[in-house]
Amino acid sequence: MNTPWTTESLHEALHSDKTVDLEGIELSLIGGVDAIIHITMHEHGDLAMHMAVSGEQIFVSSPLCLASQVKDRNAFNEACLRLNPVNPLSNLGLQDVGGEDLYIVFGELSSRSPLNAVVEEIHALADNTIQAAEAFADHLK
Repeated sequence: MNTPWTTESLHEALHSDKTVDLEGIELSLIGGVDAIIHITMHEHGDLAMHMAVSGEQIFVSSPLCLASQVKDRNAFNEACLRLNPVNPLSNLGLQDVGGEDLYIVFGELSSRSPLNAVVEEIHALADNTIQAAEAFADHLK
């Protein structure tokens, strides 16, 4: 792909390209200074995800849990670090949301990635988020 995606052009392509499998996936564009694509994965228990293009990267993320839901942050952080290498195509991190830490599962790919690779990333991240939530269930209050 020669021209990199923008968040808006990626959203339009996902809606208009009939060759990509989006069954069970709901997409909506949330405008603003930095637009995002809100993704609802109905086949994954209505898992919420966000996707945005910034420069040379497409960033896709999904919430895992709030830090306030974790019994022991040090033990949880170590468990996250140990899962990260065996969780292909996804990473674990923290984001500040309204003054509270939110653990997220995220992945990135090139803003020049073909559309089918973007869809593959969405599916992989959803699967990895569910697997991480199951793996960390004992760490949550």
